[in-house]
Amino acid sequence: MDDKKLLARIHRFNLLHMWVTLGLAILTLRMGYMQVAAHDRYAALSARNRVDTFATPAPRGAIYDRNMRLIAYDRPSFSLIYARNGRSVETVAAALAPVLSRSATTLAAQMEAYDSGSVHMLIASHIPEAVVSYVREHQSDLPGISVIPDSVRVYPHGDAACHILGYINSIPSKRRREYIDQAGFPPSSKIGWSGVELSYDSLLRGQPGRICVEVDSRGAPVRILPESRGASVGQNLTLTIDLDYQMYVQDLLARQVRFLRAHGHHGVDHAMAVALDPRTGAVLALASFPTYKPTWFVDGISTRTYTRQFAPAERNWAIQAAVSPGSTMKPLTALYALAQRTISPSTSFSCEGALKLPATDGKIIRCWTRHGSLSLASALAQSCDVYFYKTSLLYGQWPPPGHESVTHWLTISRQHSLRRLEQFQRAVGLGADTGIDLPGAETGYVNERSGQVTDLPYTAIGQNEVFTPLELAVYASTIANQGVKPVPYLVQRIQGRLRPRAVRPSRELARLGVTESDLKVVQLGMYLTCNDPNGTAYYTFHGKHPVSYQPAGKTGTAETGVEGFDNAVFIGYAPFKHPRIAIAVVVPGGGHGADSTGPVARAMFDRFFAISSRRISSTR
Repeated sequence: MDDKKLLARIHRFNLLHMWVTLGLAILTLRMGYMQVAAHDRYAALSARNRVDTFATPAPRGAIYDRNMRLIAYDRPSFSLIYARNGRSVETVAAALAPVLSRSATTLAAQMEAYDSGSVHMLIASHIPEAVVSYVREHQSDLPGISVIPDSVRVYPHGDAACHILGYINSIPSKRRREYIDQAGFPPSSKIGWSGVELSYDSLLRGQPGRICVEVDSRGAPVRILPESRGASVGQNLTLTIDLDYQMYVQDLLARQVRFLRAHGHHGVDHAMAVALDPRTGAVLALASFPTYKPTWFVDGISTRTYTRQFAPAERNWAIQAAVSPGSTMKPLTALYALAQRTISPSTSFSCEGALKLPATDGKIIRCWTRHGSLSLASALAQSCDVYFYKTSLLYGQWPPPGHESVTHWLTISRQHSLRRLEQFQRAVGLGADTGIDLPGAETGYVNERSGQVTDLPYTAIGQNEVFTPLELAVYASTIANQGVKPVPYLVQRIQGRLRPRAVRPSRELARLGVTESDLKVVQLGMYLTCNDPNGTAYYTFHGKHPVSYQPAGKTGTAETGVEGFDNAVFIGYAPFKHPRIAIAVVVPGGGHGADSTGPVARAMFDRFFAISSRRISSTR
């Protein structure tokens, strides 16, 4: 072999050696990285390949009324799971399909699917006892099939307290990562979607269990690992409501809507009522018509039921529908004017049935009747619009003082006066978060945008603002509670322990300048509304069957801009001297407040005092 050939062979060998050495170096570095830098990652992958985990559902906690009557609970149930073992599923599917009322082909296809990537998969939920017995008796013929504990939500009283309880439903796609990947819940789990079921979901839902199984290289189960654990039950809740009283109020609203529709108010589709303990804020009843049954969602709701029955009833109008309150705002207008010292408890105005606004082109705003000369308390009792028109013009300083232009008043002074009034509204629970432990509660507001002289007088009589029935009930409670605004709440106890209050009652009215004597004259006006023969609610409470308790209240009839569709409103409390209940009742389109909401208010008071000695006692 000549030198040239030898040198060429040596060169080729050196090149080969270099490439082999370089490859070994790269492989060595990669192995070092895998052993050191990426040890944790590959160890986790290895464990994942050897261990299969299947989450088991957790029973939700029960919900009781204040008398420990069950209104929602989980009934023990069973589900079927299948552990894939690499063998044919046709024989198992053929044996199991008849008792599950499915076709063997469909069941086999489900058992062969690997969507979750887990050895285990859910075959059927909430199976009947007959299926459980069959599986246990034929276990040897059903390899891979297991029965696991499960539960099904039960609402034993139909639609009772539906807008308080809410409902549960499947985990929405946007929250699957939170519940399934991070918290370890089974994909089939149901969570709270509304009401208490949602606001207290983290307490009610418990902790899921898990079955940890060692699997071989073919994915077949080998043994259950000690890391497996059972599910833990969620915590129980005790509510502030009395179930009988809640159901009675719901029935009242339903009957009143039917009555009004039968007597010419064909547009009436909704009605709402809220009752609070003014001393504590405890919700005694909270009802919205129409209603739905939470059980519709337990095993899946049909499209027909959803569109025809659930959709019209889903919205909780008691906390999510702000409506014009009408003359129920007059007590607040009085408190504001008294605090501003623009009127006094003895101030009298004359009502001729209308008021010609000064410094306008003859603009006339009308009262619903001619009242003559009235004091503040009588103006409240008889619901005189002109009295409060005049009052609003005084605290709003209209006509403007000589040095102020009309333009400046409309753009600056008018808005300042409205915003100052809004401070008082918030101090009594209007236009502010009430703090109730229900999701989705809305807040009302005052319309500041029209820029008209009439904004002040119309706001003074409740025609330029909207509030929810819950806000109106807090407002009535604040007046009843000597100016102390309570925070409404529904959950009284968690797992038997009193729920601590996150927010304390507010005394903002006193800080805004409202005195004890100011409150007394407004309370007197509300007392006269219900107990003086000239009061707008006198015949509601002292007609054929006079009441034995002493109510105080205010009626309201709010124009909506739709002819013949006025909102009927009532707020009130009782007894007058030591109030134990404060209420708000609203029927959109119900017409005159005393006629449409007055009877509901009377019945709510009557029923409360009839059963309070037996069941409804102080909650704190």
